[in-house]
Amino acid sequence: MPRKAATAPTVGSGRRLGRYPWAAAQIMAVLAMVMIGVKSFFDIFGEKVAADTVDAGMVATVIGAVFMVGSFVALVVAMKRFPTDLAPSMVALLVLGLFSIIGLLAISAREDFLQIFTTADVVALFGPDVAPKSGVITQGAQLAVGFAPIVLLAVVFLKPDWFSAERLRWVLLLVVLGAVAHSVIAWLQVAGVVPYTYFFNLMSGKVGRASGGYFHPASLGRLLIFAVFILYAAGNRLRLSPVARYAAVALLAATAVVSTHRITILCVALVIVAFELRRLPELLRQISDLPFRTAVWGAVVLLVLVVLAAIRWGAHLLDRALFLVTQIGSLNPTNDEFLHGRGQIWFRVAEVWQDAPWDVWLIGLGYEPWNTHADPLRVFVVWGLLGLILMTIIFVNLWRVTKRAIAVEARWMLTILYVLTVISALTQKPTSYSYFMWLFFLSLILLVRFFPLSSTPVGAPTDAGGDHR
Repeated sequence: MPRKAATAPTVGSGRRLGRYPWAAAQIMAVLAMVMIGVKSFFDIFGEKVAADTVDAGMVATVIGAVFMVGSFVALVVAMKRFPTDLAPSMVALLVLGLFSIIGLLAISAREDFLQIFTTADVVALFGPDVAPKSGVITQGAQLAVGFAPIVLLAVVFLKPDWFSAERLRWVLLLVVLGAVAHSVIAWLQVAGVVPYTYFFNLMSGKVGRASGGYFHPASLGRLLIFAVFILYAAGNRLRLSPVARYAAVALLAATAVVSTHRITILCVALVIVAFELRRLPELLRQISDLPFRTAVWGAVVLLVLVVLAAIRWGAHLLDRALFLVTQIGSLNPTNDEFLHGRGQIWFRVAEVWQDAPWDVWLIGLGYEPWNTHADPLRVFVVWGLLGLILMTIIFVNLWRVTKRAIAVEARWMLTILYVLTVISALTQKPTSYSYFMWLFFLSLILLVRFFPLSSTPVGAPTDAGGDHR
């Protein structure tokens, strides 16, 4: 049964607008939020392979995207007006989609140039050969599904009462619970109970890497990064005790270490340090106000827990840390082994593009024939120089609109969110990962609803560090 917010308003003449578009918009908005929360649980099921497959996680993603777009369309029909704040981003996305269509139609005309990417001697490093037609369709679908939450964010601005603090809390808790579930699977892999699905191929043999319910540790890493950000940014609005929240942060951080995924470790550490430094003065004041006996017993208990954890997991964590340092590859940008082979990929792409036609430079190929391992390079390869400009417009527009909508004291959290995305983009491809973008937009919704620019935030009052008393 739709809530009061779904009631159709009246126009100046007193004639009631259609009730059903409003009800449909609200129902689909709620279902879209639910799909964001439960998506990671669907990822646990299905075969763990490197290629994209039609599994439960993919089906859940497509259904969620349909709900997002459907909610926005129904709301626009009901309101009889189009929101303008996020219009630059939406237009940019439509143009990127147009470039994908042009790339699909231009495959036969670019046949000679595309032959370069079937070179057999680079398959081991660059990934298997990607057929141009399926590659363009895949990139277009990833763009549409991954950025679908942009219209859900527009719905948030138009009808904020549909995204109450209580509803948002449950969605955020589902995301955190999903991260915990995948972390448990990752530790079962470390314990040898669940088999590894991804390995480092080294001279000494294969070394398993914990990836939770995913094929690759990077997929687990995306969930860990945003779950830690949510735990800190939402604070007490999650209604978890401080002990439960810090226990969850500790588990997720330790899981990041055992996954040996460097970008994940860096981003998780960045979130923890940024939030903890922000609240350090208040924490020291609270500790100083404790009775002496309580403070001593608390310190003893904490020390015992740290010692027990070090005895049980310390050796393995140290081994993983040493592994990260010794297996990173060359740090010399001119070396083929720069960042574990990424240098060879980047230099090879630069070499090939010297002979690329002008239209490829301008609007790209429409797909990624080689795994570029860097998001700016991927966007350039897929949608060209204009694609880089359009993607920049999208993120600048999102920054400006969100910044104007949130309280001044919360804008540093928006900065952290963008820094995490930039760091991930250095060696990963966040804008091509649907769930990364879903969690990115969910984090924007968190900031907009929990820290609105209006006089009082939704929920409990906050301190400077994002925790809520």
